[in-house]
Amino acid sequence: MKTSWNIWTFFSSPRWIRITLSAVVIGLICIFLALQTRAFDHAPPEEKPPTPTPPSYLEVERFNTTEREEKLAYVTFLSGTVNSRDDLEKDKYFVAVRILIWQLKHNLHTRTKHDVVVMVTPSVSRSRRDRLKRDGAIVYPVEFLHTENDDWIHAELRRWDDVITKLRVWEMIQYDRILMLDGDSMLLKRLDGVFDDPGAQLLATKPHPPNETLPETYLLASNSEVWDSTHKFPPADGTGLKKIGRMNAGFFILAPSLAAFEHYKSFLSTPGAFDPKYPEQNLMNHVHRWDGPMPWREIAYTWNIRCPNDVDIEKGLVSVHEKWWTQPYIYNNKATKEWLFTRRWEMKGWYDAWDALNPV
Repeated sequence: MKTSWNIWTFFSSPRWIRITLSAVVIGLICIFLALQTRAFDHAPPEEKPPTPTPPSYLEVERFNTTEREEKLAYVTFLSGTVNSRDDLEKDKYFVAVRILIWQLKHNLHTRTKHDVVVMVTPSVSRSRRDRLKRDGAIVYPVEFLHTENDDWIHAELRRWDDVITKLRVWEMIQYDRILMLDGDSMLLKRLDGVFDDPGAQLLATKPHPPNETLPETYLLASNSEVWDSTHKFPPADGTGLKKIGRMNAGFFILAPSLAAFEHYKSFLSTPGAFDPKYPEQNLMNHVHRWDGPMPWREIAYTWNIRCPNDVDIEKGLVSVHEKWWTQPYIYNNKATKEWLFTRRWEMKGWYDAWDALNPV
């Protein structure tokens, strides 16, 4: 007997049901993906935020050298956070500071006529202080910087626990202007010309709310930080800079001011006032933000770059912010790495000869 075809039997078969369910699931997945990727949204894509540009500044008259000579200084900071053992030759950060002192005080091509100061905390041993004095530095002892309510400040790395004390450089009012360098800085040429950079001059504080106690004048000059050695020279937005408008606290020029120092301290007692990940750097970037009353100012990138490369040096770079013993963010650039490493032994050879000629 011939069986007639039944459409209902076909659509109710297990095979058809499986096909139907699969199609429904695939359809729902497509709709979900379309919604997630905004495939139905015909609005134009979001534009990239505009690149920050330096603000306007209120210039003041330059220092009048006819009345007296302006007193300038180089200052670096040393604490015992990283290494407090007695073997000074194995303390890499201490050795880095010695290289910097040697270059600023003794090296024929990089020495300065200005004071060279090492700010030391109570954790720096007597043997280190004595060695720095013998090397030619002015050793400047300071107490750790703390306020009544600063226990919320925790740096990302333990070796940065004491860096907020660097702010005490604003208390050094015996100087008119100071270049503050991290200890792991090295010079290729004499740095004294940085004080003549247009960006390194005193500025007037902009109008601000009357309840804010700010100094009438101020100075904070630096540069934005690069990512690594792949940057162009000079670096710019899209060619190597981390974030335009965010200064690096490893190299900056300031005008000491007790009023500015007290202003900084007020933020230490205000939980959440700034991100403490990089304590002193983030505080300075907050206080001297480009849209604030005391914006920091750029100087030429010729003066200093972090993670330098061979091209930077060929273009006339004056100093670098980089460790002599390790350079994880300098890729290739063999000549630059060799130069960094050999400074350590050139310094040691020079001081060995110096000590032999000038016994204690």
